[in-house]
Amino acid sequence: MSDNKKLSQTKLFKAAIGVPILGSFALGYVLHTYEDAPMLLADFWTTFKIPMTIASLSIPLVAWVTANHRSEQTMKGLELQKDKRLYEMYYEQQKHFEKVMGRRVKNAKFKYITEEDLPVIFSELYEFNRIQEKGEVTLKPTAVSEVNRFVIQTGEILYSFYEHFSEHKEKNPDQKRALDGFIHQLYTHLQNNLHKLSDDIGVRFIDLSDSSVEIFSRAYSEVIHLAYYMGDDFKEVWDVSPEEDGSSRDQNILNTFSAIEEVIRGHMGVVGEASFSNLEHDVASREVIKMANASPLQNLVKNSCQKLLEDLTNRFEFDDIAVIEGKYEKFQFPTREELPTLELWFDEISDSEGDLVLTTPDSEHRARFTILDEKVEVDGKEQTKYTIDDDMGEKFIKLSLQSLSSVFCSSAD
Repeated sequence: MSDNKKLSQTKLFKAAIGVPILGSFALGYVLHTYEDAPMLLADFWTTFKIPMTIASLSIPLVAWVTANHRSEQTMKGLELQKDKRLYEMYYEQQKHFEKVMGRRVKNAKFKYITEEDLPVIFSELYEFNRIQEKGEVTLKPTAVSEVNRFVIQTGEILYSFYEHFSEHKEKNPDQKRALDGFIHQLYTHLQNNLHKLSDDIGVRFIDLSDSSVEIFSRAYSEVIHLAYYMGDDFKEVWDVSPEEDGSSRDQNILNTFSAIEEVIRGHMGVVGEASFSNLEHDVASREVIKMANASPLQNLVKNSCQKLLEDLTNRFEFDDIAVIEGKYEKFQFPTREELPTLELWFDEISDSEGDLVLTTPDSEHRARFTILDEKVEVDGKEQTKYTIDDDMGEKFIKLSLQSLSSVFCSSAD
């Protein structure tokens, strides 16, 4: 049966007209035929007029409810259409963004930001998760400030590292471990800064173990270019006045990246890239060589100092320890202006004997280390026998704990 019938052709339309007409003919026939019918009908109407009137209210009430229901359905339909148009608009803009930026990323030979990253970046910049709440496709209000934060903090991290590393290297060129610490700190700060940007605008996350100066430099340069490609919305990021030397801020930062890469390569003595993994490998190699060439007394002192410092830092929750390299390392802690500094160092008497010394502002504690000629077997391995005082250093450890406790207690007072 066709669904396109005219209204007059439908059964419901015919029934709506025919039933009342037939009913009226039937009632007229009854009234005409039976003499008592008019009186009975009049009595019936008089008796049931009010209930029937109330009952008849159901017709307009049903019509009112039906109209409201249809209105709600219509509103829901309009909302669904609005949401559909909103998502269609979002995906149209995303497609345009991927097409335009994808071409620019490809032409500029980006290595950090790739075409695969663009959908995620667009989703974060235009807040896909809040699109229904916003009711429109607009740039995230904090996007510009988030990119600016990344740019500014990158410069601060680089300049601070270069200043402190150069100063320390000039004063203490042999303190390679301290210089290693500066480089490690540089990688950590740059990675944290980039990680924050990844959370903010969806750029790629780089694990610390995979990081290098080149990657961080690339990330900085490509983020600036991406901001420039996005036009006036990000003008605050890329339209910056020249610095005092006449160069642009971004060029100075990229030049500093290059200088730092050369500095790190020179420090590590490697031909490859200045990367976190190469730093870790270089540090580990030096430690292995140093341990292999160390005497039994040196290894004993090194292990004892590490264990003592581990106990102290866990007990008093501090990590500010300065290390001065030498045949025997000297440790200074805590290194804060408001606290007195303690020193842990070794006073060698001979190749097989010496004192581990803890120097405080008003006292000095010593523990005599002695390497014996005897050998003992530990876990199937032959090791050199030694003594630390006559109690294996228990008194020295106790005095060390008391000394550091007094330092922190005096600070609290």
